[in-house]
Amino acid sequence: MSFRDPNEPFPITTAQLLGNFCETLAYGVYLVTCTFCARTLFLVGKGQEERWASPHEIRWLMATIAMALFIICTFDVAIGLLHNMRAFIQSKDPERVFYNIADWINIVRSVDQVLAGILGDFVLVYRCWIVYGRRWLIIVPSLMLYLGGIVVAIALIQAEANPKTPDDILLTSNQTRHWNSAFFALTAAQNILTSSILIWRLWPGPRYLRKTIRVIAESGAAYTMTVFFASVASISRSNAVYPISDTALQATGIAFNVILIRSPMKRDQQFAKFDRTTDASDLVA
Repeated sequence: MSFRDPNEPFPITTAQLLGNFCETLAYGVYLVTCTFCARTLFLVGKGQEERWASPHEIRWLMATIAMALFIICTFDVAIGLLHNMRAFIQSKDPERVFYNIADWINIVRSVDQVLAGILGDFVLVYRCWIVYGRRWLIIVPSLMLYLGGIVVAIALIQAEANPKTPDDILLTSNQTRHWNSAFFALTAAQNILTSSILIWRLWPGPRYLRKTIRVIAESGAAYTMTVFFASVASISRSNAVYPISDTALQATGIAFNVILIRSPMKRDQQFAKFDRTTDASDLVA
């Protein structure tokens, strides 16, 4: 039995193969950034004075999130390969495998996607909160978008796992498309808003903070653009949402690592000089 729509210019089989390929390429870039990120997190000093950081010198919140993202990104690449192997090698009808949205692999991959996005967005909102001296009022709009994204993510997973949901649909189907589109749209909006607030706060600062501004802007723009395109693909009911969202998952880890790499512990003292009334030393803690 074939599920292919003859009018579909981008069939699900092509989308899944391309998604696995694009995600693997992005994962290679992510692994490179992981090596530098680990050095930033677990080593202190320079040259001959470089040494392992003691437990109290490690930024444990960032280290925990970095390890969680590494597990998620690695697991998603592996399970994506397994999905394609099941479809093209073990099954006589690859489309039937991909259309079974209630299959555990499809559900787990959606969980990977939303978890990575939630972790990445949390770090951005947390950093904004710290930079503004832990003033909750500043991050209320970002926090509302963030919590809205979590609610939508839960609804998406529930829709996929619901026994009443037909087992012959895709993420672009009516039962799941609106939740998937909303999650990507909220993520993009939250990143644009929070990054802008951060840059606005740091812009009047000294020249040594301009590098941080550039990193936040570049990383945020690259990730937000990927998520935005995923939202557009989902709204337009295109299977292109699969390769774009696969790439966006890895882009989350890349953006997180790049910001950590460019914000070592020595930068903390510079933030403290910028505004002693704000605990800026926790900017990347």
